[in-house]
Amino acid sequence: MHIDSDLAAFLTSPVMIILGTCNAHGSPDIGRGVGARVDSSGATVDVVVSGWQWPGTVANVRNSGRAAVTFARPSDYVTYQVKGRAHIVEYDAVASAICSRYIPKITDVLCGLGLEQRLIADWLTDREAVLIRLGLETAFVQTPGPKAGSPIAAHGC
Repeated sequence: MHIDSDLAAFLTSPVMIILGTCNAHGSPDIGRGVGARVDSSGATVDVVVSGWQWPGTVANVRNSGRAAVTFARPSDYVTYQVKGRAHIVEYDAVASAICSRYIPKITDVLCGLGLEQRLIADWLTDREAVLIRLGLETAFVQTPGPKAGSPIAAHGC
């Protein structure tokens, strides 16, 4: 599975990033990402996560090697989800820069939609940042409507 440049631009824009994982007992867990990058081949997506805030997400990725990441634009809920094999990789200067740009941009977007900064500041932290790399296996349109749940390839996105 490879994503094209248009979808890559969407995934790396100021969108809400939610990671879905499950623990060893199959119980679901979520965490929020604070920035993403897509490799030049479109085969992997890296997501920055606060290990301090989302330790369950980090532990689940380490234990299961699986994740689903949902990217939703808050202004209109255009949404895509990618799934695949996941693992922790070294948090580097590029990831730090991505996170440093993402947090103020998504804060501006959400505050522009009427949310108070004090309400979102707690979920937008890079404290104990961890970089999760997702090897893409499947991707779906998740925008509410008739195409929700459809594979991306079926729509030429």
